[in-house]
Amino acid sequence: MRIVKLTQSEYQDYLATQSDYSFLQTPAWGKIKTGWSFELLGFKTTALIGVALVLYKSAPIFSKYKLAYIPEGPILNWDEFDPAALTLLAEYLKQQNCFLLKIGPKVMLHRYSNAELKTALAAADIKNISELTPDQTKNTNLKSQLAAAGFTQETASSFGDVQPRYTFELDLTQTETELLASFNQQWRRNIKKAETAGVSTRIGTILDLAQFHQIYLETAKRDGFAPRSISYFEKYLTEFGDAAKLYLAQHNGKVEAAAIWVAAGDRAWYSYGASSTAGRELRPSNALQWRMIQDSKAAGYLIYDLRGISASLDSNDPLVGLLNFKLGLGGSAVEWLGEFDLVLNKPIATAYALARRFK
Repeated sequence: MRIVKLTQSEYQDYLATQSDYSFLQTPAWGKIKTGWSFELLGFKTTALIGVALVLYKSAPIFSKYKLAYIPEGPILNWDEFDPAALTLLAEYLKQQNCFLLKIGPKVMLHRYSNAELKTALAAADIKNISELTPDQTKNTNLKSQLAAAGFTQETASSFGDVQPRYTFELDLTQTETELLASFNQQWRRNIKKAETAGVSTRIGTILDLAQFHQIYLETAKRDGFAPRSISYFEKYLTEFGDAAKLYLAQHNGKVEAAAIWVAAGDRAWYSYGASSTAGRELRPSNALQWRMIQDSKAAGYLIYDLRGISASLDSNDPLVGLLNFKLGLGGSAVEWLGEFDLVLNKPIATAYALARRFK
């Protein structure tokens, strides 16, 4: 086995043979990451057996050295994990003056049912998803295999590492009727309310981003997160091309909710969302989600992914509201293996960690 550099065409050709991979492992993601460079690498024997989009970021003081980050990757057959693949990758990255490698294998650890989560939320003594009995468990040995290869894992916050440890998804292999029936009564009522009120949904273009960004800034202020610039979203839609869409929900010609959808392999994601405060009683966000779910199913995707949820089940945690919103769609929660670090240059990695701590 050896590590090889790939052209975008070679990389995309390999992705075309895969069904289950993240949009964070596509060349488009590398191109929109401001402040990062990227490289497309392959794991090759007689043929490619895996690939990785590697993001690079220079250390703030020691600019010669770089952090290497592979979000939700590499794309490998983790069920038949070969430690040699990561050993070779580490050797290659050391030659590129990388001081730390962070990976995030897209590997499911546990799945939790909708019913189990609802029961837990109603029980005041259960505070975290990790206290529940999962419906499904997989890949329990990979964590110890990565530890044996020198990787360590930090204790995650309730939301996760860099990428969310827990996500929420819908099974799109159901019929549309079955999907709607799996929604709770409040969701079905809200979808109907939006329809009765005259809320319409449509797919916009890059020219509609100004309307999206206006209510996105409003959402950021309301929910207390740092917003991204409109230029970021322009680049997002441009680089992802047909794999990304801007959805808009409007009433009497005014956009009241909007979302950005993206797809890769057999999965479609709800990537970014925004809604106006004044129009929330019209339930445009519910109408928008239903439209994106319908379109994802019609396009042949197998999973609709609503991205991160908090592991917290504490009713006093404000993030629980996000879980309740997503639970209403009848899907399930997935716990991923999470992200792991491999130190490649201990003095620089230690200095970097200290700099982050006192930033």
